[in-house]
Amino acid sequence: MKKKVGTLLDEEVIRHAKRRAAEESRPLSDVIQDALVSYLSDKVPDPKKREKAYQFFCERPIRISKDQFKQVLEEDTWDS
Repeated sequence: MKKKVGTLLDEEVIRHAKRRAAEESRPLSDVIQDALVSYLSDKVPDPKKREKAYQFFCERPIRISKDQFKQVLEEDTWDS
């Protein structure tokens, strides 16, 4: 059974979600539900991997090879 909820979201987030819903010809509520289900799933990335990625990409200038960059783009962290 579905229940109606009220919440406050950033306008940009709402615009992005509405755009995605329109692109996929789906109701906005389905897009939001899918996002929440994904966020709340048990398949969360390893916190140590997230921290390592943050340090690697955010704490200093990025200096990686094309092969390393391609590997990062192709890796699916949700299939760990």
